Amino acid sequence: MKFKLQNLFSKKEHKYLFSAFGILALYGLTNFVAQYRIQRKYNKLCQNRREELKRSIQEFRQSHDLSTGLNAQLERDILNFTIAEIKQILFEKKATVKQVLLVFINRTLSVATSDNLNLITDVNFIEAIQEAERQDQEISLDPQIIYKYDLFGIPVSVKDTFIQKGFDNTYGLASRLNKPATYDGIQVSLIKKARGIIFIRSNLPQLAMTFESTNRIFGRSLNPWNKDRAVGGSSGGEAALQAARCSVIGVGSDIGGSIRIPAAFCGVYGLKPSMVRQTEVGEGVIEKAASGIVNIKPSKGPLGRSVDDLIVMLRVLFDSKNYSELPSQIQDPYWQPRDLDFTQNAKKDKLRIGYIEQFKDLLPPNCMKRAVKEACQALIDKGHELVQINLDEELEHELAVAFPRLVAAEGGFKSFGENLKGEKIIEEYELMETGTKIPIFLQTYILAPLLRIFGQKTLYVMSKQTHGLDVYQFLVNSGKQKRMNFQFLQYLKLNQIDAVIVPGFGCPAVKHGASKVLPLAALYTWMWNTVDVPAGSMPITRVQDGEDLKIEGKERTIDLVYIMMNRNMQNAEGLPVNIQVISYPNQEEMVLRVMKEIEGVIKFSEKHPYPY
Repeated sequence: MKFKLQNLFSKKEHKYLFSAFGILALYGLTNFVAQYRIQRKYNKLCQNRREELKRSIQEFRQSHDLSTGLNAQLERDILNFTIAEIKQILFEKKATVKQVLLVFINRTLSVATSDNLNLITDVNFIEAIQEAERQDQEISLDPQIIYKYDLFGIPVSVKDTFIQKGFDNTYGLASRLNKPATYDGIQVSLIKKARGIIFIRSNLPQLAMTFESTNRIFGRSLNPWNKDRAVGGSSGGEAALQAARCSVIGVGSDIGGSIRIPAAFCGVYGLKPSMVRQTEVGEGVIEKAASGIVNIKPSKGPLGRSVDDLIVMLRVLFDSKNYSELPSQIQDPYWQPRDLDFTQNAKKDKLRIGYIEQFKDLLPPNCMKRAVKEACQALIDKGHELVQINLDEELEHELAVAFPRLVAAEGGFKSFGENLKGEKIIEEYELMETGTKIPIFLQTYILAPLLRIFGQKTLYVMSKQTHGLDVYQFLVNSGKQKRMNFQFLQYLKLNQIDAVIVPGFGCPAVKHGASKVLPLAALYTWMWNTVDVPAGSMPITRVQDGEDLKIEGKERTIDLVYIMMNRNMQNAEGLPVNIQVISYPNQEEMVLRVMKEIEGVIKFSEKHPYPY
């Protein structure tokens, strides 16, 4: 018997059915056309901005004499100088502020533009040169002014997210183009009060929430150590500018590792202050739910090529006197900065420092553990006591999973998706987005058991953390976070530990596109955001051939995460390897002290000159 639609429905019902199909088809077509128009509009906006940036750079080249008048050797030296060394040559009249600035402008034009490493989103060359000329005039009247201001004569770069008058803070989103700020935010204002010369803005990921700096406006940034590798994110362009020696010092932000991951990928120094030490205010605001996350907040801190330079920038960002002089309308009524003060921790000669080589939820390759051992040996050489930290298994697991559980709690990637305003999401987020959209029932009773059956232990553990929650369960998890934070810090107190050394990331710089499949590698950084402690990242060594490339016990495995990590370690030789130093909330000075002592023994930049 032939099946006919008419056998099931009357003529009248048949008519209604086809009308319904017609309405659905029309809705689908209308939605498709609307999405097509939005994408076409955004593609045009992005193309226009790229062309505008290229055009402004070309016009600047043609209209300005960019010769420095300095000999080639001094120019090379300046690119590697610290803030103190640049101030010294200014004071000794071996170079002018304008000449120093031109050295870094030329370097930026040579390696950081879109036809090379692609690290910048905007330039401020003309205003910067005008400021440099003013500073040179001031030096001619009183050379001591060089030392009156922390950043006098120093070219500075800032991440695209920071509020700077006359510039967009795009977050890599097309919908935020052509909306320049009408004032300077707190961090930009404090840099200018310290007489720093902001001359470039650095690239970042779309939405600033992954560790590859790529977006549809400015494209993908490339790592100076190896162009086939990512620069990290979200402050990736900033870290790469430091590694490529295009800027003396810069400022980034960090909500899950966004300063420390780029520092690790690019072999530079970075520090995330604890939230009790600084303000949320000063960056552009992502709208609606994304700005309402209160358990974990973005931190703002420096990226540079030495610990001394981090100290200078933190002194600027924590300057209570300069902050009190900022316009009241840009200040944060909930925040009062506390100046850097090393007098307290300097009283203790011998420190007791803990170390953790790995976390069981994601084992790192041997090179990451070797870096921890070398940092520990440097501290032993300085006379300090090193003790291995052995955390309770449950506490260690909570540290690893608390961040994704809290960030994904709203479900379906909604808080970030709503900021796209119809723009297509970059592929680096696709797996993360898909994971958050799977209904909790399917995740718990179908996906998780299947992952376990097929030997995907790592994905099994994490799959249970990335789904939407109701308010009650979110509050339960928030309570877990508070207890976890207290328990971890109490452990350090009871064992009289001053600071802790941990791997800088789950692996060295990833290949382009690998962040899509290796988001778990960030657990080595995001846990310190959930605990809210200061965390500094610094280079120790570089990846060597042989044992460095292996993950102990995971050379042959069916676990997809480790398969991807092993693939990522192919051709990783020569990449920088960082460690992190953490301490208690409000103890940025202790983190900096420990980093400084390690730096004095390791001397990374002397053994491994920055590339490019």
